[in-house]
Amino acid sequence: MAYYPVMLDIEGKRCLVVGGGKVACRKIKSLLECGGKVTVISDKICDEVGELSKENKIDVIHRSYISGDAAGYFLVVAACDDARINELVANEAKESGILVNVADNLKLSSYIVPSVLRRQDLTIAVATGGKSPLLARKIREELEKTIGDRYEKLLDELSKARGEIKHQNLTIEEKIEIYENIIEKGEKI
Repeated sequence: MAYYPVMLDIEGKRCLVVGGGKVACRKIKSLLECGGKVTVISDKICDEVGELSKENKIDVIHRSYISGDAAGYFLVVAACDDARINELVANEAKESGILVNVADNLKLSSYIVPSVLRRQDLTIAVATGGKSPLLARKIREELEKTIGDRYEKLLDELSKARGEIKHQNLTIEEKIEIYENIIEKGEKI
């Protein structure tokens, strides 16, 4: 199976996480970073998930998943310790056309979560097709060491240039040449 890489706008959208442990917590934080409205269903939660709840960053329903709980959510993450519940969540989500990610089970997932580096508007996602999230994280950490502020400034310059030449009667090749010149100058800084 191959996953089509795409960035989803989840700002303000309802996201369900089934599970309250450390893996679920990583997924919760990722969803919160992107503005998702996160609800957690789990009979047990780790301290960090508890803190997020106390800070009113997430809603927690303290019980096990019940069939039908996924209804009405934009996307679902199944990350509990019980493989049967994860499978139930995945199957119900898929039947309802809801995007679902199951921790450590690619076959049940309709999307995977990459390791993400963010620098303002610059986002770099690293994925290994779910084969090794640890390797994806290591690669992201290496990229973090090399990606500095100059790329944020370069991105702003390219965006400005794009707006300026958008409606000019230039060929694609001429536009690309302008962008490449800006990139060359920016990389020398």
